[in-house]
Amino acid sequence: MRGTSVLWIGLSFVFFVFANSWEPGVGLDTATYGAIARGLLESGDWFRPKLAPGIFDPFVEHPYLGLWLNAISIKLLGATAQGIHFSASILGIVGVLAFFSAIRRLVDENTALVATLCLLSINVYMNFMSSGWLDMPMVSFMLVAFYFSSRVVPDGSALDSLATGFFLSLAVLVKGAAAVGIFPVAIFFLMRSGWKLRAVSLALIGFLAPLGLFTWGHYSSQGFLFWKSYWYRQFVVHNDIQEAATDPVGAIWFIRDALTHAHVVALLFIPGLVLMWKRNHRLLACAVALEFIIHFAVYGFSHRHNRQYLVPIFPWIALGAAFLISQRVKVNTLNWSRGLFYVGVAYFFLVSFLPITVHNVGSAGIFALSDDVKRTPIKNIYFEATEEDRVRGEMTSSYVAWYWGRVPVMFDSEDLPKVLSNLTHEDGILLFRNLKNDSVFQIAEHICAWNDLWILLSTAENCSTLERKRRDPMIKRVPKPLASRTL
Repeated sequence: MRGTSVLWIGLSFVFFVFANSWEPGVGLDTATYGAIARGLLESGDWFRPKLAPGIFDPFVEHPYLGLWLNAISIKLLGATAQGIHFSASILGIVGVLAFFSAIRRLVDENTALVATLCLLSINVYMNFMSSGWLDMPMVSFMLVAFYFSSRVVPDGSALDSLATGFFLSLAVLVKGAAAVGIFPVAIFFLMRSGWKLRAVSLALIGFLAPLGLFTWGHYSSQGFLFWKSYWYRQFVVHNDIQEAATDPVGAIWFIRDALTHAHVVALLFIPGLVLMWKRNHRLLACAVALEFIIHFAVYGFSHRHNRQYLVPIFPWIALGAAFLISQRVKVNTLNWSRGLFYVGVAYFFLVSFLPITVHNVGSAGIFALSDDVKRTPIKNIYFEATEEDRVRGEMTSSYVAWYWGRVPVMFDSEDLPKVLSNLTHEDGILLFRNLKNDSVFQIAEHICAWNDLWILLSTAENCSTLERKRRDPMIKRVPKPLASRTL
């Protein structure tokens, strides 16, 4: 029965997660990671990821495990939204099953099922399981490590200790310093192991070996220490100390967004945590509380209020709420898990075969011009770089690289006449629609296509091969089988 419940839950999440994966559009970070991962396949140099010459060149924002997993997914499924979502989806499902199994072992199956249902109700968490962002692989590796730590007992299996350290290391290799959630899991492991030297040593070996291999491989390939460049990028380039220190609403945004996205589940978290402590699940209660506290301390006062910072706390919020609910509500876990499977099938059918929009995409304007670009010999796309583009190295360049597979090149607004005069058949210009840029409509022979947001220009010869007209920027669902859907 125990194994059957896991099977039904796993199958149900397959349908829930992949129902959300049909969307042809992707978010900004997904476009960045997708374009870089595809570049790894094209170059064959897996230790030198980059977006374009001079843009994330080299990419040292995060360690490379997440990019490698995305590259493998793209190799299997192609450079599609489904391809770039695949690794996060599979690992997200694995993480849920590990989460369920750990709670079942530590508390009971009833609580594990309720926690899974609570997690399923948090829409943001489910959306990240259908995205190409690196947060879900990181969280999933931590949940798998949590599962193995739940199996640890003094003088227990060496494999459990080794696996705990190994999967914590993989979480770090996905998002580096962002994997702050490894510390509560590590403390939980240490307490479960009784601080036995053998268990701690094996966990350290499991943790340090992947990190050491990555560091050595990168240095051998590129000739510089990855972590030095990474540390500078993360803690110098990306951190404005004054802005972070004077942000008056930092703590409020974290709590507010947690309540907004986790709704009733978040409201039940603290009462559930208190009850967990009273019912003598004190080590587990401490681990859950530490997960929330450490993420709140690191991200709550940040001047960057990003939803992905909340993703790692949702499983623990779900667990706290589930403990409270499960003390009052007892269910037949086999029947409920089977029922969840049927709901998942129905949801997949509705989303996959009916014209239902599940989520929206901000890059629709660029996506709408994809066919026009791909029907020309254009290789380089010049675009006006805003201040944010130049600082972050992405934004428009990420969408150009992912959707069009072309090389993005930044230029300053005042250089537009020069860029236009030097156009070749391999060059295109992407201009953002505004009063100044709309003046280019006076040179109609260079206008290839346009919509509400963008104007695509190239040589007169390139544009003459196209049916020059307005392109609808809205992304629409194409009712094709999953395997045949392409961008």
